[in-house]
Amino acid sequence: MIYNDKELMLFSLIYSDISEEGFPTPKLSHDLLYKLFFYSMEREQNIFKLDKIFLRKIILEAVHILKLENPRIRAEKRVKNALLYFLSKHGILNLEKLKLRIGDEFKVCEREKIKYIEYFSKNYPKNLKGLKDPPFIIFYRGYFPNESELEKSLAIIGSRKPEKKYGREVAKRMGILLAQNNWWNISGLALGCDEYGHLGSLEGEGQTGAILGQGLATPIYPKENRMLSEKILEKNGFLMSELPPTTSNLSIFFILRNRLQSGMTCGIFVVQTGKTGGTLHTIKYSLEQERRTILWDPSHIEELEEVSEVLGNKILIEDRKEKLGVFIGMNLRKKIFKIKKSKEIYGILNKKSFKKHVVFSNKTLF
Repeated sequence: MIYNDKELMLFSLIYSDISEEGFPTPKLSHDLLYKLFFYSMEREQNIFKLDKIFLRKIILEAVHILKLENPRIRAEKRVKNALLYFLSKHGILNLEKLKLRIGDEFKVCEREKIKYIEYFSKNYPKNLKGLKDPPFIIFYRGYFPNESELEKSLAIIGSRKPEKKYGREVAKRMGILLAQNNWWNISGLALGCDEYGHLGSLEGEGQTGAILGQGLATPIYPKENRMLSEKILEKNGFLMSELPPTTSNLSIFFILRNRLQSGMTCGIFVVQTGKTGGTLHTIKYSLEQERRTILWDPSHIEELEEVSEVLGNKILIEDRKEKLGVFIGMNLRKKIFKIKKSKEIYGILNKKSFKKHVVFSNKTLF
């Protein structure tokens, strides 16, 4: 094992090292950070123990590989930024500051009862390990599901401002359905669809977990769902983050964590999405990760015909050529499952994992 726990924490700190000038962006591009991580393991060279000459060499080689994999990347910019980050006087001082935080972050974990699973651990989820950008360390509170439990998990996601009559109800019923069949609902604790999915899972006396875009030692965001987060922990669920415990929430972290909702589970169930928004990022991640990507089909409900909160569903399901806030190509759209009735979920997920007869107060339609 080339990297120990402290060095994996340093990778996590570099990953969460964000420039907040204008729109928050990583100081070191994440694709290069991961390429350095995996390439250095192939070479059996710890980048934190290399001298400047060899570190420069491995950076140039990593960028070259990235360029071969994706000719459209701005290789020159990545080289410049990486050399500044690791080898310039300012960069070295910044890294020293991050190194000083390593011990403090572990102390916070101990004080706040935050557990963690590092990348090389046998308990690290297989689904996440297969991603091109897996968390270096998983931080969590509560009960973290084992591998067999994760094989029966889905993420209920959607708009933060769902249409009131159907959006909340669909999310809640899906949460109940998963709970009644002993499936985990692993979502994001966001307002709206995520929130009502969690509530449905709890109402159905099932288990649910939330992947957050913040460190677990910081106040829960959004504040409106702090009581919900406590309820999740009370009911043997979990809160999880890939970010070091003291990391504050930033908009970029919520986009990045979306890949983990689909990445850790069997797939996603999308309640409602407009033409823009974070849900579209998760849909794209899920399709690229070859997870089961299920969208609620509202086309049979006349009163939702022109409702903005479901336009994203309709565009994707009907293969409309209207633009979305996130580009999702037709080759990926073909992999989307659409459902109108609750019973249709049985044919998409593992039938053996579901009970044959489950109803919601005599209602089977979403």
